Amino acid sequence: MVKLIRIPVFILLMILNTAFHGSLVSLCAPIKFVIPVDAWRNLWGRISYWIAGGFIITNNFLLKIFFHIEWDIEGLEDLSPDGTYLVISNHLSLLDIPVAQGMFFKKIPFLRFFIKQELVWVPFLGQALWALEYPTMRRYSKETLNKFPELRGKDLETAKQSCEKLLGHPVTILNYPEGTRFTKAKHAQTKSSFKHLLKPRAGGIHTVLSSLGNELTAILNVTLVYPGHSSPNLNDLVQGRVPRIVVRIEALKLGEGPVPSLDTIRGKGGSLAIRKCLTELWKAKDILISTIQ
Repeated sequence: MVKLIRIPVFILLMILNTAFHGSLVSLCAPIKFVIPVDAWRNLWGRISYWIAGGFIITNNFLLKIFFHIEWDIEGLEDLSPDGTYLVISNHLSLLDIPVAQGMFFKKIPFLRFFIKQELVWVPFLGQALWALEYPTMRRYSKETLNKFPELRGKDLETAKQSCEKLLGHPVTILNYPEGTRFTKAKHAQTKSSFKHLLKPRAGGIHTVLSSLGNELTAILNVTLVYPGHSSPNLNDLVQGRVPRIVVRIEALKLGEGPVPSLDTIRGKGGSLAIRKCLTELWKAKDILISTIQ
């Protein structure tokens, strides 16, 4: 009986938390941009992040009181909220982003990730994302690209411009190189050579590193595992079927180990170098996941 009551109460509180903090952040957007003065916009930017921080704190609190999850996290040492980071991770579930937001909160700058440009026009959500300066990327379908080949590469160009707007400030970009959540069906369909992962893509990573490389503190290579699950969903969480979450974080520097230097990244073969780097990282990640599972 308690379990039956717990589930709808948790979902209701999560919805209220999202609506409350999302509405407050969305109200900051017009106030922030109505006066084109940097000091004014920086002030309301900080207020927006303070409100968004309240959303994350509430999420963490709700997860703690409603579910007895065992957190096994390694690699959070020597991080700084004043640094600039690129976080790359395998992608398993809708839970991945709340997990990342919770464990990195106040340890590194507020997590941002690429959003589809169309989301900016969604009421409240779009204004909130705009106020928080999430970088945008415009995707084109294969049909559109075949009809208008001049649009090829425009998505990455838009992403680069969004990243360059973040220069000069501590920032964290979260990127999932696989491009989609792992499922057994997608794994089979894409004929991935990895056991627990989909093939990583280099485009988004290359764009971020090319744009922010001069200010980059580190690349944080995150390996995320829900033991016993290949891709848990929200229902698994509320039913108490996610008792343990394992995270391993590896800090990488440009020009060290498998990671190419900034000059290489910005050169003609930069995208290929990133692709080779991701392949090596994903091989090691695949082995690590096998040992954890």
